[in-house]
Parts: sequence; structure tokens; C-alpha cells
Amino acid sequence: MKMKSLCLAMALIGATCQYVNAADGTLKFKGEVVNSSCTVNGMNNQELDVAMGKIPLSKLTQDFKGPEVGVTITITGCEEGDYYLVLDGTSATEANKVNVLALDDADAPGTAQNVGIILTDRNDNPVTLDQPLNKDNDPVVHVTSANGGGTFYLKASYYAWGQAANIKSGIADATARFTVIQQ
Repeated sequence: MKMKSLCLAMALIGATCQYVNAADGTLKFKGEVVNSSCTVNGMNNQELDVAMGKIPLSKLTQDFKGPEVGVTITITGCEEGDYYLVLDGTSATEANKVNVLALDDADAPGTAQNVGIILTDRNDNPVTLDQPLNKDNDPVVHVTSANGGGTFYLKASYYAWGQAANIKSGIADATARFTVIQQ
């Protein structure tokens, strides 16, 4: 009898339970496949070299910033549209400001210490690292005709942080990956 009562109770509970739904929705992926395949001029094995030069340690310990070096990324063979430049790279998390690109092999002997690279657009607005496309902040090239192109103009400079005694000379190479996105 107890078993029949238990089975009956379970059946009633199962029949009266309601599905609880916190929230649901739909993901709609929107985009377009286009023929555009811009070419980046001046690349060697998918790389553009930027010669930062040799900066005296005394310059970095006084001003905490080295001279600006122009960086140009020229795209050609593009379809009409707006093209944005997005940069990714390892951030120097110990720096006292955001968007400082860390040096390659930062902890290796012979690498400069407490030094990174900052990038700005030609209006001195910081270029963000490791962020999704931001049409309000990312550098943009407007291509107005088929098979057109343009140039992204940036500035790079060494940036130092911390106490002057902790800024050390050495190799100061850094790597940033860039993506050109058409919108």
C-alpha cells in the first residue's frame, strides 16, 4: 500500500510541476561576405617593421616618454567602405597607465625594464589594445571608390614607468597584431 501511495504521489507531483524559465532569447548573427581583400603595402612575411631607434636611458628617466615615431599602414585594392584598425598585443600590466604595449620577452635578461610602447592616432588619442572594434575610437580609413585605399597614421613612442632607478636599458622590441575590419 505504501508503494502505491508513493507512486501515486510522485505521479501527481510530476504532473503538476511547471517548467521554470528564467529567460530565453535568440542570437542573430548579421554580416555579409564581400569580395574585398585589401592588401597591406610594405609587409614582409605578414610583418611591418617600425624602427624605434636607440633612445638614451636618461631621456626615459626624465620625461618617461621617448620621441614619437611615425607608423603608417597603407591599404590598397579595397572595396568602397569604412575600414577600421584594431590592435591586439600583450599589455604591460605593471605600467601606471592603460594601453601600454609590453616588450617581447619582458622578463628575459638583456631586455629593458619598466619600459613599453604607447600608440596614438595622429590626433594623439590613445590606440586601445585588446579591445573589440570601437568605431568612436579606432583609427578609420574611408574608401570612396572600388579598388581604392588609404593610410592609417599612428605614432609610437617608448613609455617608462616607476621610479627612475627601476628603469633599465636593454633590448626594447614589442609586437602588436593588427586587423583591418571593413564596416
